[in-house]
Amino acid sequence: MNTTDQPGRDTREYRYIDSDKLFSSYREDLARRSVETVAIDLEAEFNLHVYGEHFCLLQIFDGHQEALVDPRAVSMDLLRAFLEDRNLLKITYDSASDRALLFRTQNIRMRGILDLRPAVELLKFGKQGLSAVLEETLGIVPAGGKKKYQQYNWMRRPLDPGAIVYALEDVRHLFALQQHLFALLQEKGLLERYILENLKVQDQDPQTGRRPGFLRTRRFQNLSARDQAFLEAIYEVREGYARQENLPPDRMLPNRTLLDILEGRVSLDSLRPGRGVSAGAFASMIGEMARLRK
Repeated sequence: MNTTDQPGRDTREYRYIDSDKLFSSYREDLARRSVETVAIDLEAEFNLHVYGEHFCLLQIFDGHQEALVDPRAVSMDLLRAFLEDRNLLKITYDSASDRALLFRTQNIRMRGILDLRPAVELLKFGKQGLSAVLEETLGIVPAGGKKKYQQYNWMRRPLDPGAIVYALEDVRHLFALQQHLFALLQEKGLLERYILENLKVQDQDPQTGRRPGFLRTRRFQNLSARDQAFLEAIYEVREGYARQENLPPDRMLPNRTLLDILEGRVSLDSLRPGRGVSAGAFASMIGEMARLRK
């Protein structure tokens, strides 16, 4: 067992699972204790520190014990069996992005979901982020430094102690929140409506294949067909080199600079590689873009 130990926060034990043997043992323990419901969340990398999307951490709370699972060290087949198990109810909060990430990166379709976000929507909370809802309903104030860990590199090992506290707090209170929200739904005669909305969450296919947000903006839509084609082309060149160098695309060349190139505010010759970008790879990328210009 490990313990969280941060000034001013709860100190409690959690399991850190970083092997197939430990994960199988954990599942056996859940079965032995007849656990049928868990709260789960995950942390991921979204083009902030390296290229692409990566499933980095799975947090689980069974109402008594917390666990952190390292998906980079545990077989994805074992994790798939757990996440797709319809006989294990999984309390989540706003699971759409997690479901999409799991499907896009691992072809996992998470099943048995009890997503609390539709309850918050039906109850018309003013602020619907998890931290705001926990504070309003249960009086739980977010841990200090929470914003810092929203930009944390979850691929890093070992995990920072503060990051562990942050990750576990995303599941620690979901059982209590579910009970509180269900009482409000019952009181307002909305429980059956919620059940339907939660079923809709599971019926929806995870969002995949969407064009990048940069290419869905009003600014992009207002471009001529020729300019759209050129911008898409240099965007794909940038993506290819970012993937090759394993760098966030925006570090390779920011989106705003792609627009500046299109609109003539900067010349390709004037561009220089940023921090951590290979001069050779950058020069090759600019050369490809220049050929597309002609």
